[in-house]
Amino acid sequence: MNKLRALLFAAIVLTLFSCEKELSVENGTTDSDLIVGLDCRISKIVYTDTAGTGTGLGSIAAAINGIDVVTMITRFDSVSNTIEFIGTPTYLSDTVYINPDEYFLVDVNKRILQLHGLQDPTDPFSLQYALTGQLASKIYFLTVAPTIPVYRIDYTYVGGNLTHMTRTNLATGDFEVDADLVYYTNIVPNRYLYIFPDENAYAPYTQFFNFGSRNFNAIKKMTVRNYDPGNVVRDSAVSTFSNYIMSRDTYVLNVQMGGDAQQSIPALAGKLSFSYHCR
Repeated sequence: MNKLRALLFAAIVLTLFSCEKELSVENGTTDSDLIVGLDCRISKIVYTDTAGTGTGLGSIAAAINGIDVVTMITRFDSVSNTIEFIGTPTYLSDTVYINPDEYFLVDVNKRILQLHGLQDPTDPFSLQYALTGQLASKIYFLTVAPTIPVYRIDYTYVGGNLTHMTRTNLATGDFEVDADLVYYTNIVPNRYLYIFPDENAYAPYTQFFNFGSRNFNAIKKMTVRNYDPGNVVRDSAVSTFSNYIMSRDTYVLNVQMGGDAQQSIPALAGKLSFSYHCR
């Protein structure tokens, strides 16, 4: 099994590296000369330590085929040299299956409309729920009979950017999580990161599927707070984003993510470098 896993990973790495090399050769060798393309999206994030060593920490990558469909997602830990996660979505009509028990529903434009998941993704017998909604709010429903609304997530937008989020326990009225986000007004990236501070269990899928409109500006700071009952802050995670390097056509090539890692972003804090798949 270990030998099979190693061979599988080697094949993935070889394929992804070949695509990236072709892109860099076609578009020059310096950041200032790079043109990514007209219709491109993130296909890989590499995260590197910036404490002076420049050590590779890991990566997450999507294999995307010629009809722009994600066929595999792989997350690799460079420190331990192990594969942390492999996802192989399967497609049936308007449904993208993560596994037999969990799936996304999509519209005709492949935009995600709903997630059907498990309260504990590691336990196929845990309670099932549906997550519906898009930019303004989302509702978690337990799919027992009758369906029971459990959590509501509210998003606040200013100038096309998500600036605040709250997750409320509908049974108690208490906050469980909230977040504040700040942006660079002078950086308008092309198809950059989706930022959903409430997401954690399905973060490996978030950057590689269509969840609708992205934020207009580049993220500068993200603060996420977790609460105990009674709206008492238990802990917080604060991340900053600086030193953006852009391609000539305004795709983000790399950025410095400082402070804490965020569960909703499938990368460790450090230098984040982006590769793209173009149609």
